[in-house]
Amino acid sequence: MNNIIIGTAGHIDHGKTTLVKYLTDVNTDTMKEEKERGMTIDLGFAPLITPDGQIFSIIDVPGHEKFIKNMVAGAKGIDFVLFLIACDDGIMPQTIEHKEILKLLGIQHGIIVLSKRDLVSSEKVEELKKEISSFFDDNFFKSFPIVEVSNKDEHSYRILYNKIIEETSKIAKTISEKNKFFRLDIDKVYSPKGVGTIVSGTSEGTISKGDFLTLYPHKIQVRIKAIQTHGKSVDTIVSHQRCAFNISGVTAKEIERGNVLTNHPALLNSRLIDVLFTPLNNETIPKNNTKIRLNIGTGEYYGKIKYLQDCIDKNIFFQLIMDREIPVNFGDIGILRSLGNSTLLGGIRILNTLAVPTKKNNPSYLKKLDFLLNKDCIDISDYLLHKNSFITLTELNQELNHSYNLNNFNENILIIKESEILIHKDIFLLIKNDILKYITIFHEKNSLKKGIPIATLKNKFFLNNSIKTFNDFLIFLSKDTFKIKDGVVSLLDFKIKLSKEDKIIKDEILVLLKQNSFKGLNFNKIEDNFIDKNRFKNIFFYLISEELIIEISNNRFVLKGFYKEALKRLSSFFISNSQITLSEFRDILESNRETALIYLEHFNGTYITKKILVENKGKSCFYINKGL
Repeated sequence: MNNIIIGTAGHIDHGKTTLVKYLTDVNTDTMKEEKERGMTIDLGFAPLITPDGQIFSIIDVPGHEKFIKNMVAGAKGIDFVLFLIACDDGIMPQTIEHKEILKLLGIQHGIIVLSKRDLVSSEKVEELKKEISSFFDDNFFKSFPIVEVSNKDEHSYRILYNKIIEETSKIAKTISEKNKFFRLDIDKVYSPKGVGTIVSGTSEGTISKGDFLTLYPHKIQVRIKAIQTHGKSVDTIVSHQRCAFNISGVTAKEIERGNVLTNHPALLNSRLIDVLFTPLNNETIPKNNTKIRLNIGTGEYYGKIKYLQDCIDKNIFFQLIMDREIPVNFGDIGILRSLGNSTLLGGIRILNTLAVPTKKNNPSYLKKLDFLLNKDCIDISDYLLHKNSFITLTELNQELNHSYNLNNFNENILIIKESEILIHKDIFLLIKNDILKYITIFHEKNSLKKGIPIATLKNKFFLNNSIKTFNDFLIFLSKDTFKIKDGVVSLLDFKIKLSKEDKIIKDEILVLLKQNSFKGLNFNKIEDNFIDKNRFKNIFFYLISEELIIEISNNRFVLKGFYKEALKRLSSFFISNSQITLSEFRDILESNRETALIYLEHFNGTYITKKILVENKGKSCFYINKGL
């Protein structure tokens, strides 16, 4: 069965709700406020039964400018539009705006309905048709047939009904179940007493009663307890159907319009999104950092834009920087309006939900977006070649809205199976050589350092990758190339070698510290003994890295031997004692009170001892054994 979603569009009070009632015998104005005010505030839905028994869904969307966001929400999933223009009013402001929105949303099939035919003369109708022909001179809606209806002529609606069946039959063959995954953009949520949580929307994909879905942006798993379509209970729902779910696992208060139910692994919550922007016209191209409102799916969100390239034609790459994370997927289409006066700016198509900050006119980044723009004909090997980095299988599927597995790639792609990391072999060799060159230069400039901290390499080459993914890739990359030890990376054959001058300074530092035994010396006092300050610092920090000298307090250092001896004497004391005082440790070290206090505070900070106060002994301070 092919299901079709039919939407209405047009200026306020041009007869959309009346038209739906004539076609379906359903009044879609169900809200009390709607009935009182005589206008459609929210989305209304009705079943249109075809001669062969199929049920198409008609979405009656608002026409008032104030409720334009609901019109965009209604357009989500629309296959066919009934575009109303009242014969007495003609083309009005919202007529124009709805036409532009439908064009931006890519809706290409429908009928132009001239309502209220009985209120004007035949000459007036002909003038309107000429105006419409001129109005649609950009070929959009150009092929739409025109049908006249009148509230005083029910047969006119029968003619319209037959035309709808005829026109939808032309597109029904092109609508098929292409969605491997299910998605429902929620446009209504309520909780009838004794029933639980009910959500509704237009289906994409197939799902059944009892199945589990994830609610975004919450990332809460819910279970489908029951399914209805147009008031009838069903066990399974397929694409292009209006449906309502009774779900468990979440309350109605936790859900709002714009939330998404899906089992699609590529859907993400994102605040930074790469998009292709198509402006309405040259006057609606916003400036960089313009604050906007985004209508996408059934939600409305706020943020600002950042241009990724100079504005050279009608299609522009830029980033949306949202004020909060929103649920989006590759290929989603939305409408941008200015935040201040709500002016329609244009449409966007999401290309990358894993966007990262980048400079304007970055050639490699723009090349990636060009690939994503033409995703249907992407060569994955070529895509990874221009990506110029590695990527996980999950990230690739999220970027391309696909479901690749590790068996889908050719011999040009290197696969790290344990971590499911992919990289083009040519890029792998380039990165490997770049890192080797970087490490070599580092060793030349820092001959007394063991190597480069892993974090430094990540920030240099892989700033936008996760730490875990980077570490997995680095370990694979390092095989037979360089070594990773104690959090630093170095060449396989690298060893620290001291020059004669270095060795002299090293010995002088050690002698100075030896002369001061347990007491040690302040860094500045040691430095004062050397003329070449830079060489001194290099040697000094080398000695620290080799753990030949130990920092026992802020900027005070001792030889490793004295530090270990102090620890040994403390350990021996604790063999027969459970606690030690400052004066006792002073005597053990054969030093002064200040030095003993520095050591005990250091041991306390490293959890070797624990400092306690005893009130009944005049607040005397004791240290008890904790980690020896």
